Amino acid sequence: MPFKRYMEIGRVAFINFGSEYGQLVVVSDILDQNRALVDAPGQARRVVNFKRLALTDIKIELPRMAAKKVVVAKFAEADVLKKFAASAWGRKVAKQTAQAATTDFDRFKAAVAKAKKARVVRKVLSTLKKSAPKAAPKKK
Repeated sequence: MPFKRYMEIGRVAFINFGSEYGQLVVVSDILDQNRALVDAPGQARRVVNFKRLALTDIKIELPRMAAKKVVVAKFAEADVLKKFAASAWGRKVAKQTAQAATTDFDRFKAAVAKAKKARVVRKVLSTLKKSAPKAAPKKK
């Protein structure tokens, strides 16, 4: 299976480390073998190391060093946030964010609900086992 995600201008990347973790950015220019100039709506254009970027499958057609308003327009036109949220990766990140936002009481309520469901399932299963016909012993 060939490699499909290349570091290129217009590639949407996910910042995977640091204070900007979880942000989606677009590569505006590649500076050298380790750094790229990235930009996104509502964020300042800045230099980011490749190690902090995880490339997505999403790519926007952008000219090199595109103006901020062009990046914002293309980002919105391509509906990048919606595409990422619909992907398995986006759903995983949303699930992790929701889990991190739960309180101790929320986790307690989930555990109680899980135990209650398990009791109901166990009770139904035991009644089904009791009502099932006994299997004849195997002959040797």
